[in-house]
Amino acid sequence: MNIVIIMSGGVGSRFGTVIPKQYNMIAGKPVIDYVIDAVKLSQLTDRVVVVMDPQYIGYSESLRQSDFDIAPNGAARLESMYNGLKLIKEKYPCEKVVIVDAVAPFLYAGLIDDYFRKLDEYDAVITAQKITGGFTDINDSRLDREKYIITQSPEGFRFELLWNNFDVDFPYQETAGLLPDGSKRFYNFGFRNNLKLTYDFELSYAEHMLRYLGKINSESNVAFFDKSILITEGLRAFLLRNEFRKTQLWLDEVYMNMPRLISRWQISSFVPNQVSRYGLVLQAKSQTLGDVVIKFIPPFVGRYERELEAMRILPESYMCPLLDAGETCGCMLLRRIVPAKYASFEENLKLTELFRNVINDAVEYDESLGLKNIPFYYDELIHKLEHADLMPYGREEIEPELRYAADLYRKVFGDSKLYVLHGDLHELNILDDTKRFWGIDPNGMIAPLELECVRFIRNDVRNHPQFGFAHRFELLLRSFARFVDIHRLADIFIIDMAFTTYNSVFENEDRAQETDADLELIRTAKDWKANHEV
Repeated sequence: MNIVIIMSGGVGSRFGTVIPKQYNMIAGKPVIDYVIDAVKLSQLTDRVVVVMDPQYIGYSESLRQSDFDIAPNGAARLESMYNGLKLIKEKYPCEKVVIVDAVAPFLYAGLIDDYFRKLDEYDAVITAQKITGGFTDINDSRLDREKYIITQSPEGFRFELLWNNFDVDFPYQETAGLLPDGSKRFYNFGFRNNLKLTYDFELSYAEHMLRYLGKINSESNVAFFDKSILITEGLRAFLLRNEFRKTQLWLDEVYMNMPRLISRWQISSFVPNQVSRYGLVLQAKSQTLGDVVIKFIPPFVGRYERELEAMRILPESYMCPLLDAGETCGCMLLRRIVPAKYASFEENLKLTELFRNVINDAVEYDESLGLKNIPFYYDELIHKLEHADLMPYGREEIEPELRYAADLYRKVFGDSKLYVLHGDLHELNILDDTKRFWGIDPNGMIAPLELECVRFIRNDVRNHPQFGFAHRFELLLRSFARFVDIHRLADIFIIDMAFTTYNSVFENEDRAQETDADLELIRTAKDWKANHEV
């Protein structure tokens, strides 16, 4: 279970206002509400605990209406944190905890989710900053700033490790210092615009920056927003870094089209998703359609027409509904899945329902469908084989696997029926609304039906290395054999791993662990095949 603790017990003696600083307003909204918004948008958070003085609950309507646990604040930060951890220990089977500050309004949901994911590998995940100014101590010692860092919230921990080593009398301010020597830590230096409000003048600074980051929207004036709010952290991290000029021109086009789309779909407010890297995703409210998502895909990514065609033909029995499309500006209007957590193999009943619908309602390919943009999987496989010389590394290992995959496809699937598939149904493209699973972000592929199962298996095995690839692979393979023949599934898994391993070498600048893991998965599947020949 993943739990977020919001630390809201401070009184802000340096802030200079009558009420604690987290209840002061930024653009008509309490500071703590920006933190609550981020936590609610987190897809991996199961429960929220707020450590606070209960007398201030009425200062935040969002807090008052939320189903959060409230723990009392203490006389000092560690005592407050202990109260939050104690409540969790008594009520919930918590595995991972992320601790955030109510006075840090630049927090965003993707960061919380990233910390929860990293806690699969690390004991602690800590926000950190390099020291950039002069550095000494009160005795004017000559210190090397490169040997020191500043640590901040948010910070994440494996819950039992933190709880078993917690000491409210710990004399230092870094929470991770409570952990035993040798604990595995990850320091995140990437959250550079982190701000923990300390002084009252910082409210104006925070308002300016929140407008820039896209977290403030005027519901009565939504069509006249600052274009800069469309520049998300995800776009900065990828498209703006790799295709700066093209991305700028595309964002100009999006901005010019937004008033028309806002009017057409009766959009009353929207907030950009900060983590989407390959396009722009706006979580929005429509006066007529309710909670929706507006998804823009840049033309130079070369995916919009293919994804839209797939969204229009794939059954709504398992796909997130497509409500409309703005084809002239490369966008789609989708029903928003709420609360939208990522799928998990452990949610077996929901997974079974999803893949039964995927298999039973699959659209058999026929030329009469008139598809113009969705490719044949085998053609793409052969294209990769023919262009193996373009791989920046790993050709001597990956090209033989591509050749083997092409031969295996012809032998096993050459005469098979073909279907129009999602083509990329791994857990990050399946959302959980707590009642059922929904597919999103189709890749679009014409291929044998068994292909629809393999990418969930691939990601699950890679995400659980502690089980061992062979053990986890067989577990997933036998589970998905409820839907398709197990031997054909193993064959298409080997084929698709060669297919995606080719892709991985272009997505990583130099040889990455992911590519090595893909090659190991191919060997694992081949070993299983050799030991289970029909």
